[in-house]
Amino acid sequence: METQKIKLHIDNYISEVEKSIREPIVDRDVGRITIDTVKAFILLLPMLNGERWNNRLNTAAIAVGAVHAAFDAHDSINVIDATSKQQQLTVLSGDYFSGVHYRLLASLPEFGFIRSLSEKIGQINEMKTIFQHQLPGGPEKLIEAVRIIEAGCITDFLYTFGFAQYVPLASATLSLLWFDEANADFNSNSGKHSRRAINAADADHAIFLLHAEMRKALDAADYLQPFLQQNIRDLAMPLLGKLN
Repeated sequence: METQKIKLHIDNYISEVEKSIREPIVDRDVGRITIDTVKAFILLLPMLNGERWNNRLNTAAIAVGAVHAAFDAHDSINVIDATSKQQQLTVLSGDYFSGVHYRLLASLPEFGFIRSLSEKIGQINEMKTIFQHQLPGGPEKLIEAVRIIEAGCITDFLYTFGFAQYVPLASATLSLLWFDEANADFNSNSGKHSRRAINAADADHAIFLLHAEMRKALDAADYLQPFLQQNIRDLAMPLLGKLN
């Protein structure tokens, strides 16, 4: 029953994000951007856990989803063929999605969150540029970069709206899962991880450190209902199992 409720809430949230960014011309010429269900789950953890959740929080969460859609659109650009019409349209769609979150937040208004999220978006773009040209050296710096890129917007949301206790778990989970996905496509010419190859030793050490960090965060998550803790464990098991 809990699993069905989680899926229903996530599906409803994704539908709201898709509705907020929907633009017929973009859908026709570029196609729909897929909303990341894992990020949606982590973002909605407080609500799924029974925390107070109102229209104000829901609108802010949808705005974060619009930001993620913008990043995903920009990350899908093939740098080798970035001047094609399709690629240029994808860039414009990402810019459009990015503008949606400002409109959503301005409707509340959440000026503090607009400011902090804008700063976080700037940090993420800077870190993505570093990934494009020169990977951070060493596992600790690699983790720091991935943490900013993958969890930055969500942890900013959690801090801003009084859910700071969720931050360690959200940050560790999203960072750890990034490495699992990166293992599959990091050396390919497509996918959001198509960057310079990560040093294998750095990646393995980073996974080891994040594994310990996530276990510590789960052990401290007595605020989280058991079925949600289990869902998070299930998410990470494919990668955690590789460490045994």
